[in-house]
Amino acid sequence: MGVSATWQSDPAKMGYVRRLPGMGLKDFEPQPDMNRMNRYRFGRVQAELQRQDCAAALLMGSANLRYTTGTRFAQVFNMRSPFRAALVPASGKAILYDWEGYSQHSMPDFIAERRDAQVSNYWFAGDLAEDVARNWAREIADEISQAGGSNRRVALDISEPQVVLAIGEAGLDVVPAMPIIEHASAIKNEDEIFCMAATAAIAESGLAKIHEELRPGITEQALWSHLHQVNASNGGEWIEYRLAGSGGRTNPWGQEVSDKLIRAGELFGIDTGMIGPFGYGADISRTFFCGPGKPTDEQRRLYAAAIENIAHNIELVRAGLSFEEFSKKSWPTPDEFKARSYAVVSHGLGMGDAWPSIPHPQHWEALGYDGELQENMVITIETAIGREDGLECVKLEEMVVVTTDGCQLLSAFPFEEELMA
Repeated sequence: MGVSATWQSDPAKMGYVRRLPGMGLKDFEPQPDMNRMNRYRFGRVQAELQRQDCAAALLMGSANLRYTTGTRFAQVFNMRSPFRAALVPASGKAILYDWEGYSQHSMPDFIAERRDAQVSNYWFAGDLAEDVARNWAREIADEISQAGGSNRRVALDISEPQVVLAIGEAGLDVVPAMPIIEHASAIKNEDEIFCMAATAAIAESGLAKIHEELRPGITEQALWSHLHQVNASNGGEWIEYRLAGSGGRTNPWGQEVSDKLIRAGELFGIDTGMIGPFGYGADISRTFFCGPGKPTDEQRRLYAAAIENIAHNIELVRAGLSFEEFSKKSWPTPDEFKARSYAVVSHGLGMGDAWPSIPHPQHWEALGYDGELQENMVITIETAIGREDGLECVKLEEMVVVTTDGCQLLSAFPFEEELMA
């Protein structure tokens, strides 16, 4: 197949600055303007609330709270048992419902006040959960009434069922908040792109450590753990998924890391899928060869197909490209690889995986939807190449910023030279 990774070998072509493996947050100067970024994001959410005719949003999802208010506390715990929330009006200042003690921290000027969290989780409220939800819903309805106007539409993201029911009982109309947040957060400002570049560099430091430690006899888990350690030591927050494997556990792609011993001559694939120090994700995939020895012809063939796939699809990216055109012009997957191809051609990225999701052309009629790439979206270009009757799979993935005349790479970790020989 023989297509070279021109987007990596020619920096001028894509307009990125190559980073060296081992670079971390401390290597990036100047730091982002957090106040400017927080105000930008809050304004994006309010503009989208107005566009979608909502009086307010009640947000409880960890990433949605982080994006909209610039605040965080016990992020992962809050995913399991939501106890923080923000009432964000379509205009004016927000109310933050927070855990005890958080008031010691400074808050952005677009938050009018902090109130104690109204926690209706059963583990906390027990048999009082429905009463807590009703009291809170009445409070929210009163706030919306005091703001004036007849609009009673409230966007809600993640919640206990009793909260949803109570909001309806209080005379408010519940609508999904995710379309609002996804569209608001899709377009990044310069500070957000900085944060994502920093997270990508930290992920690549983790990949460099994994590449250095890859040897026969190490377990997949022990090797994968270096990503977590590098992320945490640079102020990163968590790993979203444990996608890594070696040898036959790379095919089909998508298996979680195990205690399997890696053997010489096997491929090891990893998807970083992590949240870095500013709450933004890095989603970079690489496949390495475990020496000693030389890759087989089949391993090199799979790797060449993955490179060709990524190269083809990166060349398509530009602002104004419709999702349908992107799908239908994407790399034509050979029949032998279709059954084990990756789920999507591309997806958005922000504080984790995000809208949009671009399906393969054969899945467009069932899964495609309208939209187009816009300037300063961050998306991934992704591939998994393996045969249904084959032993291994090659996983590669890049992060790019959409520009008016193409895209700019946020990921820059080199590919495996032995597999490209």
